[in-house]
Amino acid sequence: MRYAAKKTFDFTAGPIAGPLLMFALPLLAGNLLQQMYSITDSIIVGRLLGANALAAIGAASPVIRLSIALAIGFTLGVSVVISQYYGAHDEKNIRNVISTSYIFFTAIALVLTLIGVVFAPDILEMIDTPETVMGDAVGYLRLSFAGTFFLLGYNVSSAVYRGVGNSLIPLCMLLASTVLNIVLDLLFVIYLGMGVSGTAFATVLSQGISFLLSFLYFNGAYREYGIRLCSLSFRGRLLQRILKIGIPSGVKGSMYWLGFLLITSLVNSYGAIAVAAFSIVGKIDSFIQTPMISLSSSLSTYVGQNVGAKNCRRISRGVNICILISLVFAFVMTASVFLLSDCLMSLFTKEQEIIEYGSMYLKIVSVFYLVYVLQEVPQGVAIGCGDTIWLLLSTIFAMWVVRLPLSYILSARFGLNGIWLSMPSGWFVALIFCGGYYVSGYWRKKCK
Repeated sequence: MRYAAKKTFDFTAGPIAGPLLMFALPLLAGNLLQQMYSITDSIIVGRLLGANALAAIGAASPVIRLSIALAIGFTLGVSVVISQYYGAHDEKNIRNVISTSYIFFTAIALVLTLIGVVFAPDILEMIDTPETVMGDAVGYLRLSFAGTFFLLGYNVSSAVYRGVGNSLIPLCMLLASTVLNIVLDLLFVIYLGMGVSGTAFATVLSQGISFLLSFLYFNGAYREYGIRLCSLSFRGRLLQRILKIGIPSGVKGSMYWLGFLLITSLVNSYGAIAVAAFSIVGKIDSFIQTPMISLSSSLSTYVGQNVGAKNCRRISRGVNICILISLVFAFVMTASVFLLSDCLMSLFTKEQEIIEYGSMYLKIVSVFYLVYVLQEVPQGVAIGCGDTIWLLLSTIFAMWVVRLPLSYILSARFGLNGIWLSMPSGWFVALIFCGGYYVSGYWRKKCK
């Protein structure tokens, strides 16, 4: 393994476990910091503004996730294509991929911003958002959509850095913007009295700074790949290659969040307290899953580089190491979350009814973390090989054939707890699809 002055990893030779973990740690820290954006918003709002304000964020958040899921899925295509060109030492095409990506995602951001700002009230009405939280939810949603360009821009920049094997710089930029987000949250909510909209405004400003810093540093440190406005170029052929990998991932994300939006609509029917609890457990769940998502992302870059180098045996060794790490993580997290569920909920709110609803969710879901981690590892292989269609099929079956119907069936019998019981079901389906993909050896075709 070569570890250059720019903190760039070459995964095609040398030790495996150490470099994989070293590459994953900045990704983990970065992903945790990204989670801190929404977690900070929720803690400040839940503690200072109450259950209705927290429910407003909970109602708006899935809409935002659904709207940008397709575009963020495309960034996986950017990362994989760049990592494959990097493994093949093709500087010209790396530069062209980066330029094409920024042009394409700028256009998507403009469209999403226009749609979100104009139709925010109509969207929230469609998912039965409680009237008591509608005003705050509309304001939060509109401001969040206004910052779409910054959010997508940062994700493209991070994908570029990951593709060339650098996960440290995005972490540093994100750390600075996360601290700024916390400061601005407190300023806008406590001192300026902007309420829920203040948290959205703080997030947009922070993400904008994070994107700008990431972009400027890359152009300075990686001059061989850097972008200049006078030399921007759009390559349709490269966009097709990005989309071939990215569309299944993007559609996967969209299908997931559309299904999740329908589940949120079902939760909305139980009132603001249930929505607030669902909002909190969503933040906790995402935070807990972040280490595995980071390891899977690290594995996908590792796999992408070794696909470019035609090193199939090395991919298998990396997968085995990731499975062992995942098993340890699952056992630790299951025990921790199950035992500390009440304490975790209490970080966000003082209202006992919300704590009780959320604690039950965490106890149910944490029992199945082992299934969750085992399906994340082969997902990393599929992404690195560019076989993201498997992930799309997995999501369609997991969400639309199993989890969503089950949530409605079980909620009719067990109420809100029935929805909680349905949530882990999708992980079993994903394990069957993604685990089957890896065990079948289909991915080995990409190494030939």
